[in-house]
Amino acid sequence: MPHEQATSPSSRSDYAVRFGWGVAGLRSLGPQCAVLVVVDVLSFATAVDVATAVGAHVLPLPHRDDRAGEAAAAAGAVLAGSRSAGGYSLSPGSLADVPPGTLVGLPSPNGATLCSEAAGMDAVVFTGCLRNAAAIASAAGAAARNGPVGVIAAGERRPDGSSRLAAEDLLGAGAIISALPVPAASRSAEADLAARTYEASDDLARDVRESDSGRELAAWGYRGDVELALARDTSSTAPRLHTGVFSHH
Repeated sequence: MPHEQATSPSSRSDYAVRFGWGVAGLRSLGPQCAVLVVVDVLSFATAVDVATAVGAHVLPLPHRDDRAGEAAAAAGAVLAGSRSAGGYSLSPGSLADVPPGTLVGLPSPNGATLCSEAAGMDAVVFTGCLRNAAAIASAAGAAARNGPVGVIAAGERRPDGSSRLAAEDLLGAGAIISALPVPAASRSAEADLAARTYEASDDLARDVRESDSGRELAAWGYRGDVELALARDTSSTAPRLHTGVFSHH
């Protein structure tokens, strides 16, 4: 039996578009890709899109604890709180009227955590959602300069610290991959499957509303967050990370 090499199959591929899930996906694809796109539809990437569209800036933070507060204070950012607190939060609607130029420190266990880690990688980093899928695809394709694009679906972190797949992030990633200006044959099998899953959805709104995350937000009284996230390609904003902060590209 031939001796297997230690490198992963994805690291030996020539695919222009690659796809992964969560922290493991980010760490696998990060060293391989010229551009990384982190997708967290409900709700980090949607919140960043809404905030940067009105001229604000977003500092992704991995923790909602003293370290997040300290990082926000050090950067001169306004720290977002919980949805129930009534101020800036992961609720996208809370960021629709942020004054232009405001720096908002936005913690989340999924999208913000991934983006915070991605900031230390040698890649151009975007965060995308259904609202700006076409804009993100265009910006990512241009920034890649013929290098690989890695699309990372954030998924959801359970209370016990484990992760689960998130249907809305698969669909958001698929929307971006589908819109990237590369032939389908240039996608990895995983990236192509994500794109085809999005393209095959005959009722995207239903699929997102009925996802675990969509039903959870609705049960908590934040159905409006889901509806904002469903405004497909209504935004021309492509939030790009520069020196650790997202701004409109």
